[in-house]
Amino acid sequence: MNNTTPLLAITMGDPAGVGPEIALKAVSTIKPPLQSSTLIIGNLDILQKTALLVSVSQQLHSVSQTADMRPGNINIVDVREPGLLEFVIGKPQPQCGLAAYNYIIKGIEMALAGQVDAIVTCPINKEALKMAGILYPGHTEIFADKTHSPHYSMMFACDNVYVVHVTTHVSLKQAIRMITQERILEHTRLLNEALKNLGIPLPRIAIAGLNPHAGENGLFGDEELLHIRPAVEQAVNEGINASGPYPPDTVFMRAFSGEFDGIVSMLHDHGFVALKSRNFDDGVNSTLGLPIIRTSVGHGTAYDIAGKGIASEKSLIAALHAAQQMALHRRHTM
Repeated sequence: MNNTTPLLAITMGDPAGVGPEIALKAVSTIKPPLQSSTLIIGNLDILQKTALLVSVSQQLHSVSQTADMRPGNINIVDVREPGLLEFVIGKPQPQCGLAAYNYIIKGIEMALAGQVDAIVTCPINKEALKMAGILYPGHTEIFADKTHSPHYSMMFACDNVYVVHVTTHVSLKQAIRMITQERILEHTRLLNEALKNLGIPLPRIAIAGLNPHAGENGLFGDEELLHIRPAVEQAVNEGINASGPYPPDTVFMRAFSGEFDGIVSMLHDHGFVALKSRNFDDGVNSTLGLPIIRTSVGHGTAYDIAGKGIASEKSLIAALHAAQQMALHRRHTM
């Protein structure tokens, strides 16, 4: 492993999606030394076929350990799945869900063993996972479970605004029941620590409301009064520079105007609609609270354009640079 440049592993994601395309495009585009310190965990045969599709001319080199990596090549940890001999690009299939899951597991094993400094994930499909009998709602929950991390959160970064979500991949009815003072506090603490690790000494954190106009003092719901406002008060008592609750329809505009560094969003769609409408291509997702570093693209498998060679690698490149920054910071603070 390079002593100065963190070693990053990209998991290929769902083989039927855009993961193979953007992984190859990203690694062939980034500059040394990051390029020579990045490898892909996936299926070598699929990646070789995809290299022709996206006109990547660099040689693909299969490695069994990081010491075998060759500068100038695209290094591949080849994870073979017998059931992956035949699949259709652009639709969820059980063999693709299983393969994507196995790439993740391999990446987690390598990171926990200290073989790589960070994992950067290409998109997976939740339906394909379920079809394969893998009952995780997404990457975040897989990483948390396999690293035995009880306190974790999804953080999305876009244009220097960082957002965590108190609830993510659950129904709206279930999400509302999950809005509790302790959950809000947990995510606020994680966001505060993450922003400090990114070099912001006293992060300005806005706590968003759940209801329209943040409830209007109980007129449109009492979650703000019963759970959210007490969480803000407790966070302030702990020394966190938190404020709110703010109406969810305006707090993102205020953050992008420079008023806040981070936002605690109550619902998945409150946060992601605002963020992805702002900048879909460059958003970066990461998981807080893990013993390892994981970042990700901000988009899904994009089945509608998979296999056409037109998928953008911009979000993946942004996720690689974010992982590199986090790994360097962790190295300097250990």
